[in-house]
Amino acid sequence: MVSDGYYYGLGFGVAALILGWLTAPLWALPAVLLACFFLWFFRDPERKIPAVPGAVVSPGDGKVTDVSRVRASGADKLRISIFLSVFDVHVNRSPIAGVIRDIR
Repeated sequence: MVSDGYYYGLGFGVAALILGWLTAPLWALPAVLLACFFLWFFRDPERKIPAVPGAVVSPGDGKVTDVSRVRASGADKLRISIFLSVFDVHVNRSPIAGVIRDIR
């Protein structure tokens, strides 16, 4: 679980308790549903990474919507666009092993 999910889930859980205590329990249902949604949305399941040297894996779940060449910083680059719906895991990972040495 990504830590942000706990904050949103806990916040809406507390709001549900307060709403249920101050009003009828039915009024707390939207806050309970939102708490459950945020806990589900920020999930971070373990991924099996292939042990093949040089393997490149997708950085995120979703559907590849575009693969195109673009010119950036004076060089041609390959851009792969991935659309994430609310049903996909919204955790992005590094697609290859490595160390960042410079940021421009």
